[in-house]
Amino acid sequence: MKKKPSALRNSRRKPDNPEDNLTERITFRLTSTEKNQLTMKAKERGIKLSLLCRLIVMRRRIPDRSPQTLQWFRDLVGMKNNLNQIAHHLNTTKEPDQWTIEAIRFIASEIDKAKNTLTDSSHE
Repeated sequence: MKKKPSALRNSRRKPDNPEDNLTERITFRLTSTEKNQLTMKAKERGIKLSLLCRLIVMRRRIPDRSPQTLQWFRDLVGMKNNLNQIAHHLNTTKEPDQWTIEAIRFIASEIDKAKNTLTDSSHE
């Protein structure tokens, strides 16, 4: 199994490999406006400022752990459960009815909306 980069690990315990410890420090100066922008972006994404800066410097993807994104993931899991119920209904009746067709269309449109929103926010 491929290990996550140290910047993306959530664990607070020390890693097994001493090389993965974050022991080095780099200091640089920003304007207060720049620092505020970075702080707000870190808050919006639900991550620490130091992690955000590390990800930016290393040109890695910045995770979005904002409450809105986490809620979308919960909603998607709910839609998955609904799709399973629809599949069970179809397997029982052996024939799609109007309810089934409308439910599938609704779930597909919601998944498209979530996908587009998540894709747009990852390109910021």
